Amino acid sequence: MRYEMLRRLDDPLPAANDTPATGRTPRESDLEGLAALMLDAYRGTIDDEGGTLDLARAEVANVGRGDYGAYMPEASDVAVVGDEIVAATIVTRWRDEPLIAFSMTAATWKRRGLARASLVRALHRLRDLGESRVRLVVTAGNEPAERLYVSLGWERVG
Repeated sequence: MRYEMLRRLDDPLPAANDTPATGRTPRESDLEGLAALMLDAYRGTIDDEGGTLDLARAEVANVGRGDYGAYMPEASDVAVVGDEIVAATIVTRWRDEPLIAFSMTAATWKRRGLARASLVRALHRLRDLGESRVRLVVTAGNEPAERLYVSLGWERVG
């Protein structure tokens, strides 16, 4: 079961924490890196659907095609170490509001603040773009994600 959460952007936003990664907006050349990240980040978790790299590539392509709403690369974020994408926050516009379509961190980089920093950068970009709210959907029982989202000011809705 999944449920929706809402974050108001007119409330104070946290500052991005220091991490070993550098954040930037995604590039078209990041598609393969995002697919590899997606596969690695979800493997063995409550959200693991037994995917393959080809399925992850297709899922990343689905974002660009608009399956989760219009892709917002200007608000999205990738965290990189060297040439490797180690975390990402992918933002789309769904039902006239921004949606965090994906928040993911490579398995070997989890618990280092990368998801938090990436989400915070995306929140600041969204507010700078004039947005007032952002939504996401989380799988019930994904306790690390649920704790992170609540700590960043998201509230359960619906």
